[in-house]
Amino acid sequence: AFVSVLLRLAPEDGLRQNGARLSWLAPAETYAEFTLGVFNGQGGDASSFRNAGEAGVNRLYGRATTARALGGVGDFLFVPRLASSFDLSDSQTIVVGASAALGPNDTGEDARTLIYGADVFWKWKPSNAGAGWPFVVWQTEAIGRKLEAGADDAAGLPDETLRDWGVYSQIQWGFVQRWALGLRGEYVTGNESAGETATAERPTVKRISPNLTWFPSEFSKLRLQYNRTWRENAQDEDAVWLQLEFMLGAHAAHKF
Repeated sequence: AFVSVLLRLAPEDGLRQNGARLSWLAPAETYAEFTLGVFNGQGGDASSFRNAGEAGVNRLYGRATTARALGGVGDFLFVPRLASSFDLSDSQTIVVGASAALGPNDTGEDARTLIYGADVFWKWKPSNAGAGWPFVVWQTEAIGRKLEAGADDAAGLPDETLRDWGVYSQIQWGFVQRWALGLRGEYVTGNESAGETATAERPTVKRISPNLTWFPSEFSKLRLQYNRTWRENAQDEDAVWLQLEFMLGAHAAHKF
């Protein structure tokens, strides 16, 4: 049920940080919003940045790490995003966006990381839709990462730049009230590295995932999904997931 490229660049803990975020809504007829987050950038929930690596290991992609303390503005993690949406017709809406995350990482004194991406979300819903059905939703996102890995003489690893990129695209069809069919494809890869550990942790992965979702209520959904995964230099993998998601308490108004 997970997206390979997102798991590589922001693993299980995602990107959840202490900090602040500002937003500005452009005074225009078309919705356009710019947000800027400024965060601490340290720890496993910012794994591509000031992260000392796995507990007890203190290594990132084969290189010894040193915990870098906040010494100035340049040590923060900055996360800008620009998003805009507009109606293509009475029944079609599109949202486009561009995002980035940039800050230092712990493999060297001057080592930095840049993550960047672009996304598009399109939705079709007829004007006579009842309770939100039928609908068709298509979503695609492409993400890249440039990680400056510092030298580690003891490990025999030079300064080098590790580059990863990936894309996923998914479509969901709400064919009858409370039911939806979906299909997602994913691809993620990384360039070769001087460190075998880095290369092994960044293989080329391809995945295709059909799924069926039932919405018992507005606050919950139950999804059955099959994953077929092809991994570089590893055995192919088949998996079946059953996902339950529910919401408690008040929730935000629907955007569209």
